[in-house]
Amino acid sequence: MMSLAPAGSVEDSYRVSQQDGFVQIVLLTPKLPEELGAVLIKEAMVRRWSDLVLDCSQVEFLSSLGLGSLIRLDRQLRPSGGRLRLCGLNPHLREFFAITRLDRVMLISEDDAIAGASSD
Repeated sequence: MMSLAPAGSVEDSYRVSQQDGFVQIVLLTPKLPEELGAVLIKEAMVRRWSDLVLDCSQVEFLSSLGLGSLIRLDRQLRPSGGRLRLCGLNPHLREFFAITRLDRVMLISEDDAIAGASSD
């Protein structure tokens, strides 16, 4: 699937697939690119995505700008009834979301990305 990101930016940092009405985005980098949220918001608008599952199993670090981009992406999806679900968070990131109470704002799944999304 072609990305809307300009060449040399975040296009190689994720892979998109669709299954059972959900769009799964697998992050392929240990640090969440700060521009990823903006790129995914554009793709979601163009492709009319509503439910996104973001597989973070390879992510080791999340900056405040990266986190802000995820929150903006989730807010962008909500008016159409969609949501952003995070899965595959390592224990450090899980603890971060718990301490900041963002686990009460963001949907976080314990399961496999698509399996976890379809069980709700």
